[in-house]
Amino acid sequence: MKIIFKIARAELRYLFYSPIAWFVLFLFYVSMVLVYTNTLGNYVLYQEVMLDLNEDWPGFDKGIGTVLAGTVTGLMLKYLYLFIPLLTMGIINREISNGTIKLLYSSPVTTRQIVLGKFFGLMIFNLLLLSIFSIILTSIRMNTQNGEFGWYLSIILGVFLLTSAYSAIGLFISCLTGYQIVAAVITFASFFVLSAISGLWQQYDLVRDITHFLSISGKAEKMMSGLITSRDILYFLLVISMFIGFALIKLQSTQESRKWTANAARYAVLTLIIVVLGYFSSRPGYIAYSDVTKNQVNTLRPEMQELLKSLDGSPLTVTLYTNLLDKNAYAGLPQARNNYIWNVWEPLIRFYPNIEFKYEYYYDVVDGDSSYYRKYPGKSLKEIMAIEAEMYNIRPSIFKAPAEIRKQIDLAPEYMKLVMQVEYKGKKEFLRTYTPPQVWPDQPHFAAILKRLTRDKNVSIHFLTGHYERNIMSLAGREYGYHTTQKSARRALINEGVDADTISLAGNSIPANTNLLVVADPKSDYSAEEKQKLIDYLREGNNAIFYLEPGKQFILAPVLETIGVYPENGMIVSPNEHEMPHIFQNMLTRSGNFLAKEAPMELFQQYGIRGGMVENEGSLNLRYEAIDGFTIEPVITQPGNDKTWIENGVLVVDSAAPVFDAGGGDQKKEEYLIALKLSRKIGNREQRIIVTGDADFMGINRMKVRTIHSAFYSWLLYNRYPVYTNYPLAPDLFLKISSTTAKLITGLYVYIGSGILLLGAIMLLTRRKRK
Repeated sequence: MKIIFKIARAELRYLFYSPIAWFVLFLFYVSMVLVYTNTLGNYVLYQEVMLDLNEDWPGFDKGIGTVLAGTVTGLMLKYLYLFIPLLTMGIINREISNGTIKLLYSSPVTTRQIVLGKFFGLMIFNLLLLSIFSIILTSIRMNTQNGEFGWYLSIILGVFLLTSAYSAIGLFISCLTGYQIVAAVITFASFFVLSAISGLWQQYDLVRDITHFLSISGKAEKMMSGLITSRDILYFLLVISMFIGFALIKLQSTQESRKWTANAARYAVLTLIIVVLGYFSSRPGYIAYSDVTKNQVNTLRPEMQELLKSLDGSPLTVTLYTNLLDKNAYAGLPQARNNYIWNVWEPLIRFYPNIEFKYEYYYDVVDGDSSYYRKYPGKSLKEIMAIEAEMYNIRPSIFKAPAEIRKQIDLAPEYMKLVMQVEYKGKKEFLRTYTPPQVWPDQPHFAAILKRLTRDKNVSIHFLTGHYERNIMSLAGREYGYHTTQKSARRALINEGVDADTISLAGNSIPANTNLLVVADPKSDYSAEEKQKLIDYLREGNNAIFYLEPGKQFILAPVLETIGVYPENGMIVSPNEHEMPHIFQNMLTRSGNFLAKEAPMELFQQYGIRGGMVENEGSLNLRYEAIDGFTIEPVITQPGNDKTWIENGVLVVDSAAPVFDAGGGDQKKEEYLIALKLSRKIGNREQRIIVTGDADFMGINRMKVRTIHSAFYSWLLYNRYPVYTNYPLAPDLFLKISSTTAKLITGLYVYIGSGILLLGAIMLLTRRKRK
């Protein structure tokens, strides 16, 4: 070891007396601190402006430390590979071209000691580069409130392993040629190949796994995000070992008179050993994980982990059906399989490794769909498939014909789109994909599928029909299809584990399996028999939600009176210069914000900020009286003021602004009640009811920023659906410094730091030249 460290020290001394090494060090330092200080200054100024405008400004959503560190890390990853070849290009061939390698061979120094000594010298220099980066990360942590620590250490580890791997590669290439410039060019090319190889020949199963292991691209990214895995650490250690081994083989071959086949065999055996070790170290169930972020942002939420624990260990079989003629086909083709496994499914595999993956490729179109035939006039579907396959650079033979796939499975209800079928103990459910760019499902969708596969019976919401209620099969702006049955909608109830269907009370009873009954804006009167069925349903202690609209409240008034809710005549208006008078936004009340755990509502629950918001379009006012054991609380209210009232006259929304007319029956109130929640104990369970004076806020036209999405349904389903997987707010929401301090940091790092570094380089190089 003493000899190895002597060689490392000699190499390090040479680097410090080299203009190239100082150039790399200086360029790296300046580029890093410029990006950091510029970004820091911009965000400090932004924070000061926001706090001046609103002293209750909640801070940076994603965490300011994440933004600053992510910016600097992104730049470093983008350009780091440019610096290393300048350091390694002469590390071995310099000894060869100068003839000093013969002196080393004749001395009591082994080839192994030479290679390891040179490599350790490079690693020590890399630590200097890393120290620059560490100074910036330390500055970020000191200048942010509740800054991360473990995550920053993970970033440093990732950078160190990456630079060490680059150095090992450069060291080997330095053995291959006596020309330093050629070595640098080949090293650049090698880095490029190792970064791009994961995208080459991915359509071939055998090649795909090998190239995925060999590719250096993306191997450090998880550590940069705070997730340390044994797979990534072993990858870097194996790559470093492989290229150091290659260097040993190359240098030993210059001292031995062996046939080239013997050396080729050595390379092949070493490569095979490394690939095999890498393959087995990356198998599901054999990977150790450590999420070092404070909020565990790289780990499934506890709700998801509990669902996976509820499985009994039986295989979870996932079959991916990829239709070449679907717009999302690119995400399901063989060349995207590694991304599908390691980015989409790995978070689940981490906690439940017994997941089997199958793949089916086909081409087909929905019956009656002529879009492809118009795109390719005169072509048959098979010919169209061949053209599309050529565009994706994949052989057409892997795709099953329409007749063949239709015999195997009926995908027409899924509109022939890219879809996964998940099977557990013989039960199968579809897990869907969505509109790009975020094609794959989120944690709530995985949770919904796991619940569907493990529950004894389905959860059903029935919407009344027969009196022109809101349509759950239509995607028109005022209808309810978007948030209920639309399979392509990410937040639709069907994708969150809840089935929605319609039921008419004319000659029918409310099904016994109804978990929730929805009455959404009927436009014609119910018969006495139908009203009685609704009243009986409520008296039996069942859950329901009533969406009312002004001018039609009389239809449901007799039913609602039995639970103490009285819809009033007229429409709430609040004229303003930006919107029609009957359209306004309202925040949920405190009680409303505790209905469910939609993201803005949970922020209110945990931190007292944000909260749910709705946009009402024509609402009536509700009055209530607690009867029959009900507890009633407002969940949506409109504050009263001089410019808000209940309009009882004729309202023309697209003409001149309405004017308050007390003589015409208009009324002003201190507060207007738009939605109420009711609950009472019946036996050993709780009955829950919601009544709203507006039905439009749940239409697609009004479901906008900070909408409540499924919050009402969640409360009425006892918060079992959907499964919310929100992460806590980032701990580092604020910067602790002022813009003045930021300027001082800029001066210290950019000018003084650069000057000290440049002065040190000049002094050492001048001293070297004098000697």
